Order: sequence, then C-alpha cells, then structure tokens
Amino acid sequence: MNSANTDICLILEGTYPYVAGGVSSWVHQLIKGLDDYTFSLAVILPSDSDKWQPKYDVPENVKDIRKIFLHDLDLPSGEKGKPTEENWQDLEQFHTCPFSSEKHDYLESIFKKFINPATRVFSPDKLLDSKPAWEILRKLYDERAGDESFLDYFWTYKFMHSPLLKILTSELPSASVYHTVSTGYAGLLAVVGKLRYNRPVILTEHGIYTRERRFDISRADWIYEKDDYKMRIHHSQSRFKELWNKMFVVLSQLCYAYSNEIITLFEGNREYQIKDGAAEDKIALIPNAIDFEGFHKLKEERESSPGLVIGFVGRVVSIKDVKTFIRACKKVASDVPNFKAYIIGPTDEEEDYYKDCVKLVEFLGLASTIEFTGKVDVKKFYTKIDILVLTSISEAQPLVILEANSLGVPVVATDVGACSELLYGRAGADKALGKSGLIANITNSDEIGECILKIWQSKDLRDGMSEAGQKRVERYYNHPNLLRSYRDIYDKWIEGTED
Repeated sequence: MNSANTDICLILEGTYPYVAGGVSSWVHQLIKGLDDYTFSLAVILPSDSDKWQPKYDVPENVKDIRKIFLHDLDLPSGEKGKPTEENWQDLEQFHTCPFSSEKHDYLESIFKKFINPATRVFSPDKLLDSKPAWEILRKLYDERAGDESFLDYFWTYKFMHSPLLKILTSELPSASVYHTVSTGYAGLLAVVGKLRYNRPVILTEHGIYTRERRFDISRADWIYEKDDYKMRIHHSQSRFKELWNKMFVVLSQLCYAYSNEIITLFEGNREYQIKDGAAEDKIALIPNAIDFEGFHKLKEERESSPGLVIGFVGRVVSIKDVKTFIRACKKVASDVPNFKAYIIGPTDEEEDYYKDCVKLVEFLGLASTIEFTGKVDVKKFYTKIDILVLTSISEAQPLVILEANSLGVPVVATDVGACSELLYGRAGADKALGKSGLIANITNSDEIGECILKIWQSKDLRDGMSEAGQKRVERYYNHPNLLRSYRDIYDKWIEGTED
C-alpha cells in the first residue's frame, strides 16, 4: 500500500504559483484538469527576502506547498561517524570523471555519506569548509584554472556549490511520483526524491534548460571576468562563465539519467535532449495544449477596428526581445496610418529592461501608438488584436500562438522552438491545413515588420491563416488530449517503485 501523502509532487523552479508565465499556466491547467489526483508543490525560489504571493488561485487538490530558497545557505548540521578516504575520493571523482554511469555511482555514494540524514557520516554545513574539501578544490583549480586568480576561483566555486548543497539537503514533500518541470536545480531536486525515497521521476522539459541558461550566463554581470577580457572582442565565454555552463550541463545529464520518463514538446527539443545525453527510449513527445473551446468562443466577442491592431503577449523581459517588437512597430507605423500596438504582460520581472523599452518607445515617437498594459486578463485583449507578434530569442512551444490561433488571429513569430511547426504544421495532414502565420528571423525587426504588413495587406491571406489556425489547434493541440496523455503516464508510475 502506498503511504505517500500526495500522488504527484511537482518540482518547479521560479514559476508556479508565484510567477506568471507560459509554464505556470501549463502547470495550473494540468492540476485543475486532473482534479482526481492530489498534488504537492516544491517551489525553488531565489530567497525569502521577497514576499512571494501566489499569482494563481491554487486548486484544492494541491495539498502541500514547500518553498525552497536557493540562496538561504542555512545547511543542516549533524553527523554519525567519520568519512573514509574513499568517501572523499568519490567526491573528487564526481568532479573529475567524464559523464558516464560512474558519475551516478559517485553521486549515490556522496548522497549516502554526506547528504542523507539517515546515513551521512559528515555534516553538510561543513562540507565546503573542511580540509579534504579544500584539497579537492585546490586540485580542481590547478587542473582547470591555474592561470586565474585562486581567490576568484575559490569564490566562484563556493557560489556555484552552495546552492547545490541547499538543493541536495532540502526536504521534499512525500509523493508517489516526482515530476520536475525542468532540469537544472529542479531536476537535481527530483534526483533527490529518487535517491532518498526510491520513487519514480518524470521530467517535462518545456525549453532546453542548458540553452536558456547559456543565454542568461552570457549576459550576466555578476559572474567575474577580468577587465582585459571584457575589453576584448571575443565570441567565447570567459573561464568562469564556462564553469557555470558546464555545471548546468551536468545537472541536465543527471536529471536525464535518473528520470524514468522524459517528456518533450516538439521534435526539435527531442533532438537536443538526445544530443545532451538523454536516452532515446525514455523520451515521449506530448505537445502543449490549451482549452480550445474556451478560447474559440471568444471569437464572437471580437472587436472591429478601423485600422490595424497588433499585440505582443508575454513578460517584458530580455529573452522575449520586446525591443525588437518595438522597432518592428516603427516600420509598420510608417506604412499604416491608423495603427495601434499593445504590449500585454507583466513589467516587474526585469524592471531595468522595462524602463529601457519605455525609453525606446518614446525615442521612436511611438508613445501614442504603443501601450504597455501590465498584467491583465489576456483573453480580453485577444478580442482586440488583428495579428499577434512573438519576438522571443528563445521559446519552447509558446501557448500564446495556440491561444491566438484559436480565435482565428494570425501570428508573426521568430524562428525559435516549435513556432515554425505551430504555424506551418508538423507534417502530412497538419501541413496540408496551411499556414496560420509567418516566421521571421530573431532580432530582425525589418523582417518582422514586413511579415506584419504582408498579412495585413491581404484579406485573403488573413482569412486563410485564420481558418488554418483554428483547425490546427482543435485537431492537434486541444487540452483534453494532453490530460489523457498525462493521466496515462501518472497511472503508469504512481504505483511503481524503483528496483
């Protein structure tokens, strides 16, 4: 008999229920749609210095929410013995061996001797400060960064590993299945669930975590770089940024290795996962989906406008490249006299970026044309817009495309993630439905503007795209299909145990 407190523990990093966005909406709909299962949430957040308030009405079948603060480094103390030289060697080998089945063995040894409260022989709060750990750090420095300042390497190493120890020593809610919605820190926490409680792990990877972190790290100003490095025109990452990148690669590989089942959203993601070490026979493709009927019925409320109205739906953050949207609006405004654009979404996540966007709007003379709505009911704005525009630098399978297409709204999107197959069809009968929008290259505001104008200037093209989008979403991306798929997966593993 299963004694777990909930059926599924969802492990979430910086998303639901405290941060709005596509992944959070997906989680919310999954929980609501599977209301005969009980859920717990383990939510990884940066720190408890902020007042985290839910952005969603959490369904009643969520029985427990556990917040884990990544930079709260109050690690557990207490030990029941003394580690052997072999234990320390396992820790060193975990750092130095290439990724292979050996790395799993070393991780399991480390978890048993240094982490698990039932079996550890050394206190986690001393792990980075002990003499043997210091000697491991010195060896790693000599091998990997001997030409850099040791002090800089020391603090980089400590800043990288302290959050990992926080994750490894965190208490998870008791559940039959651990379902992580990314690799990275959340994926490592799911591995903890498997190592400590011997329960199955499911991974759903919306975007490829390592690629997204590489983008973030390339722009990070909190990672140390030599001044002379910053002054050079160079395409590679600095030494310390590359250490961060490699760490996230290892975390993804570990999550892939320990997952019983890996779910991806589209074929392009599947190819990246296999390249990064995921076993092909573990991967299942389940595309994102929406409540087609709920969005489609809004078509009856569509508002007519004498001119062109376009919309950007999403958070005002750099990875969404809102600045390119604004520049594309400048091109459109020069050709369409009666033109309005909405930027629909929260503006408080990257406040400096939002301020830059406002300044750009003013600089381009678009203050009366472009409106920042802030966080609003997106459904009310889908009834106003003629074309949805998505300018992201990175995406997985954006729900906003499906939502707009459900109302018959054509889309212009950058060529990232699954955008192309959402608008042009995946294959066969899907492609035969026709295009429901146009694809442009990332950061190319002129091309994006031209795509907007092409759709707007041809009513026949708009009508054809409108029909194709509605048929495609109803047939291939309707929410009941997703719920059936996850029900099958949960039922498969919920009573399963690890051998």
